[in-house]
Amino acid sequence: MKKFLTVLSLSLLIFTQSCGHKTDETEKETVELPEPVTEAYGTEWAYAGMDKQIPADDPDFSVTGAGFEYRDGWFGMGGVGYFDLTTVYEPGSDEKFSFEFDLFIKDSGVLWLGIWLYGKDSLPDDGMPGEWIKLKDGKALYGGQPYEYGKKETVKIKLTAGPDGFTVYADGKELIRTDQGSDNGGGAIKLRSENDPVYISNIAFRLGN
Repeated sequence: MKKFLTVLSLSLLIFTQSCGHKTDETEKETVELPEPVTEAYGTEWAYAGMDKQIPADDPDFSVTGAGFEYRDGWFGMGGVGYFDLTTVYEPGSDEKFSFEFDLFIKDSGVLWLGIWLYGKDSLPDDGMPGEWIKLKDGKALYGGQPYEYGKKETVKIKLTAGPDGFTVYADGKELIRTDQGSDNGGGAIKLRSENDPVYISNIAFRLGN
């Protein structure tokens, strides 16, 4: 009987330590997010502040993925998984539009910004029509060239586009300007996470620049 109680006590001790170890790991993986900026947009904008979940029937934005979360005014992930956020409306090649968002990236986090995509299921480097800009490590990478905006806790990314090309800004500073419009009739706008941690907030879209 005494031997049985000793074994039972050891088993309980190992189980308790194991649970405690898992809790510590979870705490280490929790990303500390900065305070989100409060934005005010007019009715001409489709807007999501990320203080609440985007519903499945949202008329403006569609979200898919695995492992993402809504937390402290941000949407994204600090662990294993991915997310796709797309605009429901897909601008045509003859339409001007603006798209912007706040971005928080840490460590190895990567976010892709895709425009004029063949479809909402398009992925970077899948060979389908569209333009992709890769955001990571304080840089926007496009066409094999890095455009630095600096390592900041958060950055406001804005894109304006139309028949004559597109321009990307970071905190109001012009990063990328092209004079080539869409060659596939226009299409979807998407944000796609590749690595984590990466979070976004204040998603906004409108027709017109």
